Amino acid sequence: MLHHQSIGSGPPVLVLPGMLGTIESQWQRYLQPIADMGYTAIGAELPGHGQSEMTKSLTTRVMVEEIDRLLNGIHADPAVILGYSTGGYAALSYALKHKNRVVGVWMHATKFYWSGEEAENLATELDLAWLEENNPERLAELKAQHGDEKLEAMMPWLSKMITSMPDTGLTEMDLEDCELPIMVSGGDRDELVPVNEIIDLYHALQRGQLCIFPDTNHPLDSLRDHVFLPVFRDFLNRLD
Repeated sequence: MLHHQSIGSGPPVLVLPGMLGTIESQWQRYLQPIADMGYTAIGAELPGHGQSEMTKSLTTRVMVEEIDRLLNGIHADPAVILGYSTGGYAALSYALKHKNRVVGVWMHATKFYWSGEEAENLATELDLAWLEENNPERLAELKAQHGDEKLEAMMPWLSKMITSMPDTGLTEMDLEDCELPIMVSGGDRDELVPVNEIIDLYHALQRGQLCIFPDTNHPLDSLRDHVFLPVFRDFLNRLD
């Protein structure tokens, strides 16, 4: 089961970090405020990430299966799912397969549209040898968060998952029958997910909602609490 921690009581809100992120490094500061809104905030780490066990493979399908296993195991459904970057992609993928177990989805800074060049460029940065030569500080940080053994196991799978996105990732056709409320948010200065892509995804959703945060880049730590939390509270209040 995915490593997780829960705070509060009330309807469940599952919070998912992005690729190579952990609860502590990305969402920790939001769990208590979400709990204070009257919800059970559940922070979970993706397979192989942080304290979660590494699975035999690491794909979007495996992430969906592990999210389902977690929600089943802790009896936390139907849930709202809040995901950052790859966590948002996993949240959407889960919601499309398990519509009756999800109340709503918030995807922040999630890349939905991929070109081959974009995928190849990001996959390059997932190579351990490349990191050792070009960004040793980042590599040391990742080893501290995930451990050498799990990091070595994860990186090839993550690279393969990213490079396959242009050919096998979700498309707008996959969204046609989804009637769940889905918030698509991002920063106006996001270097990975441009605003026009965020807007395109919003238009592709039947019940899409849109939020562009000013002066905000891709990293989650650029998202300001006092700006995000009131909008997230409003999103929760308007769910069916």
